[in-house]
Amino acid sequence: MPTTFPLSALQQKNSAANPCRRPAASVTSLVFALVASAGLLLSGCADDSATTPPQEATAATEQSDQTIEPADIGNMATSEAPAPDPLPTSSDDAKATVAASEGQAMPDESAATDDAGAHKNADAEPSTELPVAVKPPPREPIWKAWPKPKLSLMLTSEMHGFFEPCGCTANQLGGMSRRADLRNKLVESGWTVRGLDVGGLARRTTRQAQIKMETTLAALRDLQYVAIGLGPEELRLKPDFLMSQHISDAETPLYFLSANLEFYGVPDIGTPIPSAVFEANGVKVGVTSVLSQTLQAEVLPDPDITWKESSPALKKVLADFDEQQVDLRVLLSQSTIEESEALAAEFPAFDIVLMAECSGDPDPTKPPKKIGDTLMLEAGRKGKYAGVLGFYPDDKETPFRYQLVALERDDFNDTPSMVALMQNYQTRLKDEEIVLQDGVGNPHPSGDSFVGADKCGECHTTAYDIWKKTPHAHALESLDPVHKRLGYERLSGIKRMHDPECLACHVTGWDPQKYTRFQSGFLNEEYAKTDHEKVLHTLMAGSQCENCHGPGSRHVELIEADEVEEAKKLVRVTKAQAEKGMCEKCHDADNSPNYNFEEYWKKVEHYGLD
Repeated sequence: MPTTFPLSALQQKNSAANPCRRPAASVTSLVFALVASAGLLLSGCADDSATTPPQEATAATEQSDQTIEPADIGNMATSEAPAPDPLPTSSDDAKATVAASEGQAMPDESAATDDAGAHKNADAEPSTELPVAVKPPPREPIWKAWPKPKLSLMLTSEMHGFFEPCGCTANQLGGMSRRADLRNKLVESGWTVRGLDVGGLARRTTRQAQIKMETTLAALRDLQYVAIGLGPEELRLKPDFLMSQHISDAETPLYFLSANLEFYGVPDIGTPIPSAVFEANGVKVGVTSVLSQTLQAEVLPDPDITWKESSPALKKVLADFDEQQVDLRVLLSQSTIEESEALAAEFPAFDIVLMAECSGDPDPTKPPKKIGDTLMLEAGRKGKYAGVLGFYPDDKETPFRYQLVALERDDFNDTPSMVALMQNYQTRLKDEEIVLQDGVGNPHPSGDSFVGADKCGECHTTAYDIWKKTPHAHALESLDPVHKRLGYERLSGIKRMHDPECLACHVTGWDPQKYTRFQSGFLNEEYAKTDHEKVLHTLMAGSQCENCHGPGSRHVELIEADEVEEAKKLVRVTKAQAEKGMCEKCHDADNSPNYNFEEYWKKVEHYGLD
């Protein structure tokens, strides 16, 4: 039988603290996203796409955990997870309280061609990859399957800079544009929708990261988000920047929340605020956020930021919620899973705890956990998912329904307002010359310079001819939407040729992990000042030999000095070395979900001299 929230229990909640109990054990697997690249931000090729260990919860003793029977919106199921049961048909089953939905997008073999950096050969051997599961028939979406809620909350978390998929492959999940389309579908069905985000919107601290954060906040305001929690990612952008972006006016509020943080040692400085209460369609919602002791250690000490214990701060906030007679209490928990569960046990007055530090790709078929009567929710990372919570205060048996929605290309469309924001973001990157600001042009660690594939081709003619026939040679061109591309962003008509997070894997002479340019690496033509810089636009276009073999200036010098063996040592890369991680610097789990080294290697295979 599904667990439900009786309305009377909801009304009887109070802010009295209970002894903290250790939650039941749970293990949440994090996706292995290898080294980031190929411009996935605003798309966001992630620093956090490096391998991340699983999160392990502590073993349980006293706390009894209730689970909630899922009901599926019915998009795509993963090959690992079984497809969820069909939607309930009886009136009793229809009251199943919390639903989980959606899986990963299925691998798209045609997309592998672009990601591999080489055209598929008609004579190539058949793929040895295992077949993927067949996509199940679509099921009724929640705006048709559910009764209309009194209020629905769109719940998201830890975007980490992934504003839109980069379009490097056709089956990437997520994006603000699809999230907006989901919201539009709910609103068009007569639903009242407000948004809350646990935080973790940014990932880096460069000027590009600031512009992206500004773009993201504009998008969230457009989608009627009310509040975001402040986590380590936001705090790395520093209080002065956050205060410049905090808008708390009554018309379009987007509150920066933290009940246990202060900036500059001033309690009432206005950013962050400890909590917010808002009303929508007659429902009064109280929302707050805390940063846990574990996560604060990632960014503190900082002389401009004061951290305090969570428990006293939350007691004060809940007392304020009681005074204002809120109907729904939400905690945005910037904490580990264990810390979030402990807070839920200590403060049972919270109806919802939206957690950070969860799986990047949560199992949408797995029901959310409950601690007492508190619903523990996760919404994934990198903008791939959006959670939808339906609130039915008049339903005494089932006041809540929850659905985790995978933002897939087949189910959601571009929205003009988000496309316009993305275009404006790219325009700002070009106008502010971010390539020069963030890609500072430091010398390569080897001390050598890049010479370009044409120079390599003077001796390595066969390898050069193979390279010229691969998409690697045309990687820069693919950032211009006039060129056909399988990724859905091609449809948006947005150039990304001035975006360091894209250029890093589409040109030569950049660091694909840090998105920075080396001194002799590619430089956009309009930024060139010297005669040498003016040729780099064409000389270093595309992903060339030196991205794998290293800058070739010293190699050329040694060849000309007839020191052939020493010259070979400088640039030799074995197949084993390439397989151990070289290719994954660009072909990571986000940009190349179909990546298989042996299959991809066949398309670019080349060896030494003729």
